[in-house]
Amino acid sequence: MIRQGDIMKRLRAFIETPYFMAILFAMKMLVYYTLIEVNRMQLILILISLAVWSVIFVCFGSSGLKRKRGIFILVYSLLSLVMFADTMYYNYYNQTVSIRQLWQAKSVTAVPDSFFATLIPASFLLFIDIPLVYINFKRYSEKFSKMVSSHKHNLKHVVYALTAIIVIMVINPFQSAAVARVKSMEFFTNHIGDICETIVDNIAPNEMEPEEILEVLNAEVEEADKPHYYGIGKGKNLVVIQLEAFQDFVIGAEYNGQEITPNLNSLINKDSIYFDRYYSNIGKGNTADAEFSSLNSLYPLIDGESYRLYEDNTYNGLPWIMREQGYTSFAVHGYKGEFWNRENAYPNQGFEDFISMEDLDQSELIGMGVSDKSMFAQLVPMLKDKDNPFFAFVITLTSHHPFNLEEEYSDLELLEEDVDTKFGNYLRSVHYTDEAIGQFIEGLKEAGLYDNTVIAMYGDHHGLNCGMDDVCPRVSSFIGRNYDYDEMLNVPLIIHVPGCDIRNTIHRTGGQIDFMPTIINIMGIEPKDDTFVLGQDIVNAKEGFVAFTSYLFEGSFAADEVMFEISREGIFEGSRAWLIGTNEEVDAADYKEQYEKALLLKKTSEEILQQNLIAEFIKHDEASGLETE
Repeated sequence: MIRQGDIMKRLRAFIETPYFMAILFAMKMLVYYTLIEVNRMQLILILISLAVWSVIFVCFGSSGLKRKRGIFILVYSLLSLVMFADTMYYNYYNQTVSIRQLWQAKSVTAVPDSFFATLIPASFLLFIDIPLVYINFKRYSEKFSKMVSSHKHNLKHVVYALTAIIVIMVINPFQSAAVARVKSMEFFTNHIGDICETIVDNIAPNEMEPEEILEVLNAEVEEADKPHYYGIGKGKNLVVIQLEAFQDFVIGAEYNGQEITPNLNSLINKDSIYFDRYYSNIGKGNTADAEFSSLNSLYPLIDGESYRLYEDNTYNGLPWIMREQGYTSFAVHGYKGEFWNRENAYPNQGFEDFISMEDLDQSELIGMGVSDKSMFAQLVPMLKDKDNPFFAFVITLTSHHPFNLEEEYSDLELLEEDVDTKFGNYLRSVHYTDEAIGQFIEGLKEAGLYDNTVIAMYGDHHGLNCGMDDVCPRVSSFIGRNYDYDEMLNVPLIIHVPGCDIRNTIHRTGGQIDFMPTIINIMGIEPKDDTFVLGQDIVNAKEGFVAFTSYLFEGSFAADEVMFEISREGIFEGSRAWLIGTNEEVDAADYKEQYEKALLLKKTSEEILQQNLIAEFIKHDEASGLETE
């Protein structure tokens, strides 16, 4: 019979062997790949990662560096932190973090409740091995030195071979699909490849010529010959409301015998055009990307929000266009002016004024900032004081993730199963914002502004991520089918024109990229040939199309009846496609042409921004907003 003392001796002896360290590294990578939902080739990925960790460990252990244990643990901890960031990003964005997203740390920590709500408790398992590695590193230092002395030649060959393998995987010279899959999912090759691509893009960018860009615009962007609904809002004021985290599935829906959005439903039923296949095409800038794309009809970039990357560019989006028509253009938001760099970016966007949290009465704060009801109540007198026709761009806030709305602010009665859940809290938050919209409409009527004001509203992005286990089953049950990206990225667009006597639901697929050309048709403004527009007027478009940037990898799109998701490895092979609204799978191989169109449109938009191409064709008079030669 084995005694307990013998078991402890054997355990201690095992801990002092290299096998224990190998198991630690392997377990760490198993946790990591499980959290980022890698199901294919997991064993191969773990073996590659294990080899890299082992070489790093051996090289540090056998080096002559002073304080080498401290340096190694610092490196090990930083790499563990990157893994932790990957799991957090994947949980929210369905993608791992890039070096180009390091700038987002400030923006993420500015919303601590939302930050902590995205954390997965299991992610902290990535740190628990650090003390054990620290202890074993000291124990192995002398052993490594002796081992390296006797096997120095063989160890060099191992290091060279492993380095060559990683370089080949990162470069992928033969464009192998199998290598691309491993590279995109394995921790070290993924991040090394990302760093290399970022450096190459900065040193030697692959630029399109301006003539090529114009050719793409002429070939891919459709213009209607005889636009429907042209000018039904001509001469009226324009209020555009970007609804925080508003998804389309709540529109017209009932929950526990209650309408979730009774005020929006009422607007849709009279004097309105409602688009029920309208999609968020944001990047990692979320809300800021939604407004940038909507106002300028350009696609955002995966690298970061355009308000920061291209703050000083020349634009000719909706604020400038409305100013040319004699309108006063200004923006309103209930949070800090510096957030997402708005206060610096808005002047070049064409806004003459920006009313932020610092300019508003802050007696009623909910979540991040001024409540929607308070913000709208303060907005009505501002609009009434405007002498000229105005264009007001308004961003709501109270329905922001993680939807922490106190009981006193919501009268939506939840089922017991939904109390204190993301789903239940989300419904209460959007119901509150709907009430705020209703009060705003009444305020406009009392101020005598309603009849002469076009009100356009759209959701900026999803609130409930279909990739989250505590969300997907409940939303699936509520909508009656599997909750997938075609529903998650679907946001409402409602254009309400009092007195137009139109009630129409348009099922054509579109996205935020299409908002600007659509609304200028409604406002009776002729599009100009020198305007760089990548979207189309979806009231009149023959075919719908929108490309995606985040949540679905670049190359993904929605077109007409189909949603196409590029493979996780970013290659066409292994992609999937399904019918919007039914989850019925179709053959993804039939959509190669549209996939290439999505990549081309995204590349074209990137080039317009990187080259500041609009500045070569348009100059603005800052005082009047008019174009100058």
